[in-house]
Amino acid sequence: MTFKAALEIPLLKGQEYKSHYFTHPSEGHGWENLGEHFGIYNRCMLRENISAHRLDSYMIFLVTSGEGLHTFGSKAHYVRKNMLGFIGPNVVSSWKSEGDNNRGFMCSFSEQFFNINRSDRNYLPTLPFFQLDGEQVLWLSDEEAHEFKALFSMIETEYNRAASAQDSLRGYLQVLLGKAMSNYSRLIKHETAGHPSSGLRIVKAFTEAFMNDFNSIRNGKEIKLKKIADYAAQLGISRNHLNDTIKAATGRSAGQLMKDQLINQAAVCLKHSTKSISEISYLLGFEDPSYFTRFFKRQTGKLPSDHRTPVKSAIDSV
Repeated sequence: MTFKAALEIPLLKGQEYKSHYFTHPSEGHGWENLGEHFGIYNRCMLRENISAHRLDSYMIFLVTSGEGLHTFGSKAHYVRKNMLGFIGPNVVSSWKSEGDNNRGFMCSFSEQFFNINRSDRNYLPTLPFFQLDGEQVLWLSDEEAHEFKALFSMIETEYNRAASAQDSLRGYLQVLLGKAMSNYSRLIKHETAGHPSSGLRIVKAFTEAFMNDFNSIRNGKEIKLKKIADYAAQLGISRNHLNDTIKAATGRSAGQLMKDQLINQAAVCLKHSTKSISEISYLLGFEDPSYFTRFFKRQTGKLPSDHRTPVKSAIDSV
């Protein structure tokens, strides 16, 4: 992208991004001017598609459920549960949801707000996850995600108290960034300790490989997923190494990541498509619709028919 093209992408200031990001923007609690410098929101308010834009502030988000493709600068990340993401000022960002179950937190803050009473005013720009060549997404274990969720919840509670809580908010932000930096440092230490490859790079490459096979359904064609061993061979590593790396980075097996996406795709089709359940099962690569029904119930606890949304008029989106 050229510099001129980047400048043509809208720069959203203060609360202006609410109408760009959210389906139903909240009014806030009326703190004078604070809304221009700090805010914390639930990701369930996030629109399904957000076109390319830039922010004049910093943003940190935690994903507790839901999936989608989030682009930061020139990098595209398939975000899902237990991901912590960072967006710095003027970074071109866009979002495309792959479902309707977005949950988590989004916290935005201006450099001016964060730097009040600080002597090290260059702290934020030096953090690696706010730099274009840094890791703008961190994968968390279930335990780590629980800790970050608790911290975001405390920030939300403090935000809803009173204007006198601004110092506390800055303190919580410092703790949040400190914990994120600690996770980042462990990641770097792990990658430089003689390991043959970066766990994050393998996870990303694996995700991109199997997601590419999911794309056929967008053209009404059957999904044909490969075996884990085939994807491993495609990446030039062994099946065991792929599984071990995925498990260490995400807490889930490679196969479960594919099953999660298959269920997510099935849920989207069942809710938005007018095709029959049998037709959807074939598009998802199941030879036997009854097996698809058992698979869906085993993974979600519900029957496919329970997930259908009755509508008067529907557009077949599959």
